[in-house]
Amino acid sequence: MTNGCIQFLQWALPRMRMRWAGFRKVRKQVCKRIRRRMATLGLKAYEDYQRWLEAHPKEWSVLDEMCGIVISRFYRDWAVFDHLKSEILPVLARRAMAEDRPLRCWSAGCASGEEPYTLSLIWYFALKQKFPGLEFKILATDINSRVLDRARAGCYSYGSLKALPKIWLSTAFYKEEDTYCLHPAFKKNIEWICQDIRITQPEGQFDLVLCRNLVATYFQTELQLILFDKMKALLQPNGILVLGGHEKLPEELDGIFVKEQKQPIYRKAHGDKV
Repeated sequence: MTNGCIQFLQWALPRMRMRWAGFRKVRKQVCKRIRRRMATLGLKAYEDYQRWLEAHPKEWSVLDEMCGIVISRFYRDWAVFDHLKSEILPVLARRAMAEDRPLRCWSAGCASGEEPYTLSLIWYFALKQKFPGLEFKILATDINSRVLDRARAGCYSYGSLKALPKIWLSTAFYKEEDTYCLHPAFKKNIEWICQDIRITQPEGQFDLVLCRNLVATYFQTELQLILFDKMKALLQPNGILVLGGHEKLPEELDGIFVKEQKQPIYRKAHGDKV
């Protein structure tokens, strides 16, 4: 059954502009969803589901949703967030203050909110007092409306929070039975939008874009080039793009992105300056 699912994914994913390599480690999760869907449709073999897709074009959107991977936690890839806290965000904040405008961040593929909330906590606990009067705005987008509902609620199990400093956990969250919920003060600077990054991108300019474990992992190179070019246009001069720990920008990307040290962090150079 597993080999059949692998063959099916290798057939189906390119038709959705996705790449099989990104799904190798998470294929069991996706295959489980597909088998459940096949049972609902009364289909026994993957070949049957393939024929069903060919005969029912609207089914592709169902399959697309089943391929969505939600794996997240607070302070995931701690070295990246430490670098953002100590090196990147202070520079971006000083620039925003000098230009008399808010500091804006886009969390693309935010899932159930751990990433944008981590940014919010970093700002409140480590940086806000250093930049009095500066507004820090976070836009969080994801294709899945259900996980966005969980993000807005802001309640998590301890396993998702254990990488946070203890004082942050005790100050920013209140406990309801076995769940930790974020106090409203740490939510108010975040806007949530349901959006398919392949079709629509947010408006405005951003100082920081986090697109981790999404475009560079799951999408084909041709689509990556399109989307990263659009992100580049949305970044302020010298703005920062953050990828996942094992991701990198496609070599074919024309560009003005310069890698920051050993982290998966890229800077948009200002004109010809690097």
